[in-house]
Amino acid sequence: MGDIGIIARRLEGGSRVQYGWCGNGGYFKSAGLRLLSWYEEADLVEYLFGLGQTGLIGKPGSENGGERALLTHRLDGTPFCLGKSEREIFSQIAFIDYGYFYDLDNTWYYVIPEPFRIKVPLWYIYKHLDAEKYEFEERYMLNKQVATYILEDYYKVDLDFQDLIQSKYPQGIAYIKDDVLQFRNPCYRIWKNYKFIYDYFDDWILVKTSEDYSHIEELVLKKNQESDKARRIETIDW
Repeated sequence: MGDIGIIARRLEGGSRVQYGWCGNGGYFKSAGLRLLSWYEEADLVEYLFGLGQTGLIGKPGSENGGERALLTHRLDGTPFCLGKSEREIFSQIAFIDYGYFYDLDNTWYYVIPEPFRIKVPLWYIYKHLDAEKYEFEERYMLNKQVATYILEDYYKVDLDFQDLIQSKYPQGIAYIKDDVLQFRNPCYRIWKNYKFIYDYFDDWILVKTSEDYSHIEELVLKKNQESDKARRIETIDW
């Protein structure tokens, strides 16, 4: 796992996104915690993105001096990129491992940039860190939970999906599930070995949690809308 992080936000109106580098060492306790501590309010998010891309997220006003180096923005003079969809936020920098997305509900989300873009409230990540305050095990848990949901609960309710599985694998869903869930990164296994399953879904998955962010209440998946790109619904409206 690398350590490059990006921050992004959806602009008012919902038809544009802004995104770019927020430094290496982009894991939660380096970047995410700073966003929750200093940049939860919309006006502060506006200020942060107005500064341009940065090698480190500093405290508000630190670009003017007076703070320790570890609390000071490391601005590189590059404005944030603009795009039309959340799908674009990982498109300009290679090998991104951490995404932070501020949506129109004034909430920061943690986005795992793997084959499925798993979008989960950042406060949920904060409440599910390991003893050393890292999120890596929770990422694996989310990955497994998504794969399990697709191959169990979702499979039970979507007749078209059932027909697809039977047409591709007469051995049935149990065969695929036994293979996929033995891996530490089962969603990657789906993408690599069962691409027809991956292609059936939109590549973003929304995680809805309880109000106190203590547990997951729902995984929201949508069928792939690739055949009608102009009408793809962004996750803010899921």
